[in-house]
Amino acid sequence: MLVDSSKMKRLRLAKNWTQQHLADVCGLSMRTIQRVEKDGVASNETVAAYAAVFEVEAIEFLISVEEYDQTNRQAQPGMIPSRFGSFIFVGGFVAGIAAGMAIAIFIF
Repeated sequence: MLVDSSKMKRLRLAKNWTQQHLADVCGLSMRTIQRVEKDGVASNETVAAYAAVFEVEAIEFLISVEEYDQTNRQAQPGMIPSRFGSFIFVGGFVAGIAAGMAIAIFIF
């Protein structure tokens, strides 16, 4: 689900917590905290853990696709969240191999 990563980070910083401390309190890995703050994408369980720790409703963290697009364009123009970038790379790689094979078959 798409979340307001800047709000999540602000709440963490308001308590002067490191990412590791938040991870320990939430029962999550530090890598999960890093990904949420960087990409703005989190699982239901992660959002529930944040909500419990910060004593807010989980829905307060959720944002629409339009809000997500607007936030990420301002933060990283032209960038694709890292968890999606590898799919695009693999797709381009496979397309390149297919095109190369088609050319080789045509020539021979």
